[in-house]
Amino acid sequence: MEPVRKIDDLGNRGFDVEEGIAMCAGDEEIYMEVLEAALEEGQEKLPLIRECYEQKDFARYGIEMHGLKNAMKSIGANRLSEAAKEQEFAVKENNLALVDERVEAVLAQYRDVVDALAELFEHAE
Repeated sequence: MEPVRKIDDLGNRGFDVEEGIAMCAGDEEIYMEVLEAALEEGQEKLPLIRECYEQKDFARYGIEMHGLKNAMKSIGANRLSEAAKEQEFAVKENNLALVDERVEAVLAQYRDVVDALAELFEHAE
């Protein structure tokens, strides 16, 4: 995977940077602040989501997927946003087989997003 050293490098990791900036009133500085908040939240939410799944707390898991869907859309991580949306609706429809089938892929995508953001801020000046 390509290293993330500047904001434009996020595009190589699946982010739609232009859309993310547009979601932040076209302000790159605000986008960077939102990305930093997404990094901090991701570091907390990844283990929480896994715990919800492992404890079969699907009500909370669905809530977390709803939040993840919106948070990822706001930073241009659209692939993860769509995957979280699929999980959210699988819970709502009580399609736990789909939740089981895709949970690891969603968590891996989330880990990739968090890692990309961590790399970005590690190299930020």
